[in-house]
Amino acid sequence: MIATPKSLTVDYTQPQINWSDADYAAIGKETKLFDHDYHTLPLFEPEALIELLDGYPRAYLQAFTMGTDKADRSEWQCVDIHPDSTGADIWRAVEKGRLWLNIISIEKQNPDYGKLVKGMYTRLNERCPQLGDNLSADYTTLLISSPGAQVYYHMDESPNMLWHISGQKKLWVYPAMDLRFVPQDFLEEIYTGEIAEFLPYSPDFDQHAQNFLLTPGKVVCWPHNAPHRIENLTMNVSLTTSFRAPLQRRRELVQKANRYILRNLGVENRSMEEEGMSASVKRMSFRVANKIKPFKPTKHPHDDYVTTLQIDPSEPNGLRTLAQPVVASFSKNRKN
Repeated sequence: MIATPKSLTVDYTQPQINWSDADYAAIGKETKLFDHDYHTLPLFEPEALIELLDGYPRAYLQAFTMGTDKADRSEWQCVDIHPDSTGADIWRAVEKGRLWLNIISIEKQNPDYGKLVKGMYTRLNERCPQLGDNLSADYTTLLISSPGAQVYYHMDESPNMLWHISGQKKLWVYPAMDLRFVPQDFLEEIYTGEIAEFLPYSPDFDQHAQNFLLTPGKVVCWPHNAPHRIENLTMNVSLTTSFRAPLQRRRELVQKANRYILRNLGVENRSMEEEGMSASVKRMSFRVANKIKPFKPTKHPHDDYVTTLQIDPSEPNGLRTLAQPVVASFSKNRKN
């Protein structure tokens, strides 16, 4: 486990939020923008973040680059981080390039971020009964990204919230569980792990989206499985927190039953209802069948990151092109 970037004397278990009962009641049901004070904490000062990057395990430090066309996802590429790259090197490369850093599992890798996330979910457990009992943090990712960087249209499996810390970014959130925006086959295969979270996108979708300008001290939540995309206006720091809740488990089992049982039987009109007798039968059927012969995805989408790009702050765009492809520093297939 990584030590705290600085010797700090802040009680990170205290949630930096002061929301009304109506605000808490909206979480998980509506797309809403709220205020928070997490951006004022020393953990998020640039010096502390650079120090964090300096010692962060490379297996948990993901780097990506992308193009400018919001509809051309083929330009999304992984980027290697050389073992000798310092935190300052990585920070300078992000300032200069079109990079998106995912600092994953930070609640497990750093004790103070762990306390911070625990404080968040203690408050949500106490005040959001609509999400179910015993919420728990699934994973937390610190995001550091370049001016002009974007994340393409996608849908996350877990319910999550985006806490903005510094800079400005634009966010578009689209209707949740609407087959106009999430084809059913894609929805099922995201839940089974056969494909990554990205979805087919058309600019026409934007007329149905809610859009937000995120500035420091803002947090946005949206209904579970609402597709969304992001464009940075400046260099940005954000924290995304994903959590496990009963509603997610119910949906997961229905989607897996649809994929592995009904679709395999040739059923085209597969109901996505999550309540009632039919949904209960689906969940039970999947559990039983999965115990007899466990279903497995054809391929996990995140096992084989290979790239010819590597972070280099001396280059104009913060990247250099390697002579030969390498397995990226954060790939599960990397042999150290």
